[in-house]
Amino acid sequence: MMTICLLCLVGVTVPSSEAATTFNRSTIVAIDQAQQTVTFHTREGQTWTLPLADPNILKKEQFSKGSQVSIEIDLSDRITKIIKPSEESRSDHAPYREDLRP
Repeated sequence: MMTICLLCLVGVTVPSSEAATTFNRSTIVAIDQAQQTVTFHTREGQTWTLPLADPNILKKEQFSKGSQVSIEIDLSDRITKIIKPSEESRSDHAPYREDLRP
């Protein structure tokens, strides 16, 4: 019984800074510096407005309305990382297995 309680306690202390979800190929709709929030549109058509986990996220790189980005959020629905895709990732995708002919 003590072991189970200890395991539950350890599970509670897992850091919440790990990414819970990543939204790839999203478009920034708005940045509210005062509220420290970013509104973005996902490739699935959803629009989200979420707070930043760290205000310095926006200082690392220049982001503006219309920027194509990947956004990572934590378990508390806070943005933990915003990444501009590299030019390499914008190139055509590799063919799917079904596209390959013998």
